[in-house]
Amino acid sequence: MKTKLLIVGLFLMLGTFSTKAQWVVSDPINTATSIINTAQEIIQTSSTVSNVIKNFKEVKKVYDQGKEYYDGAPV
Repeated sequence: MKTKLLIVGLFLMLGTFSTKAQWVVSDPINTATSIINTAQEIIQTSSTVSNVIKNFKEVKKVYDQGKEYYDGAPV
């Protein structure tokens, strides 16, 4: 009997709570700003990668010149 009374009491307690839905909040200005910032970061990153590749080609050129010089040097 106590168990049934406890179960009924729990159901009554759960039934008294009210639930409310929340509205979806959208900030289009923040979304647009985020897209613009991401695009600028991609451009900057691609520019950095391009500079790294150019520097690597210069280092390779210097290495090849040094290798050619030392390979041709008399022993």
